[in-house]
Amino acid sequence: MDNPKIVGSAIGLIVGVVLVWQGAFDALIVALFVVGGWIIGKYLAGEIPILDALLERFVSSRRDSGE
Repeated sequence: MDNPKIVGSAIGLIVGVVLVWQGAFDALIVALFVVGGWIIGKYLAGEIPILDALLERFVSSRRDSGE
């Protein structure tokens, strides 16, 4: 697994094609799966630190309000 972005996009493409074999919005749905896989791949590669910051903010705000 040299490039998680490519692997994530490929997995998203495969899942998207399988899930929407027929229908009017095939292209849109497949594109959404590809983009989702690409984003997950970028996150796993450590190229999207904003997700970590948002998660940290959400968890810390819940932790503060829960006590």
